[in-house]
Amino acid sequence: MDGLNNIILSVLPPFLLLGLGAFARKVGWFRAEADASLSMITIRVLYPCFILYHILGAPNMALDFRSFLTPLYGFFSILIGFFLSWAVSHIFKMERDTAKSFRFCSGIFNYGFIAIPVGEALFGTEIVVRIILFNLGVEVAIWTIGIVVLTSNKFSISGMLNPPSVAVLIALFVQALGGKELLPSFVWEVVMQVGRCSIPIGLILIGGSFYVLMEGFKFSKGLKIEGASILVRNFLFPSIVLAFVYFFPMPGGMEWMKPVLVTQAAMPAGIFAIVIVGNYKGDKETAMRSILVTMIASIITLPIWLMIGVNL
Repeated sequence: MDGLNNIILSVLPPFLLLGLGAFARKVGWFRAEADASLSMITIRVLYPCFILYHILGAPNMALDFRSFLTPLYGFFSILIGFFLSWAVSHIFKMERDTAKSFRFCSGIFNYGFIAIPVGEALFGTEIVVRIILFNLGVEVAIWTIGIVVLTSNKFSISGMLNPPSVAVLIALFVQALGGKELLPSFVWEVVMQVGRCSIPIGLILIGGSFYVLMEGFKFSKGLKIEGASILVRNFLFPSIVLAFVYFFPMPGGMEWMKPVLVTQAAMPAGIFAIVIVGNYKGDKETAMRSILVTMIASIITLPIWLMIGVNL
């Protein structure tokens, strides 16, 4: 029971911050017109500073084969999610436009703003840098293969040059040259203070957006989208990843990849995916259904999968 209690306590803070964002939106303290600017500053300023702070501040961080292998795990994790959602969309016989948004949203897990605080609470601060490197591969997969899944357009690498990915590459480059000692102390202080705001502000922003999604939520006919999304995100994907963790050994010196995979496998669909769907004129109703139901279901499934993973 102590293990389960620790897992529940590690999951509670992110969900409380989500609830705070939803409450602030409901009472009018956090208005919808602030979403676009706050999203931009979170993705372009706060989260990059968070990345710089953790990579440059890691005491034993060095560029080696593990630094380049870690993003591959993130990349292929997203590919597995897309494959599962593609297969399930055919089993449920979804229409073409519905299927594209379903495959994209159900194929992506909430790899950052929920995964990082949960992983840190459960496995320690050391896991944060590993998740950041893992997420570099996730970002590459989303903005290349993911856009093909969503739009059926030709493969493009232009989306890879987004602020979080660039921040990871810059941080690794600076670390290779000497690390945070290259930065003036006052610059490092700013990076640290701004970076610490990233996760709380991001979760409050997601909570406010989550509340708006719930206001316009309608179930699909026969609960087809909802059932398929929960099947992919809350059951199939974590089952496959945890089976991989249990049966396959990690490369030498990379045993920490197991808690990274356990943490990410338990996550619901990523809520930021709906922004991408809207930008590419996809089916936002399907996106809302996929994201909302997996988020709600994760209140139960997330601690269960984490408990199973920790026991493994």
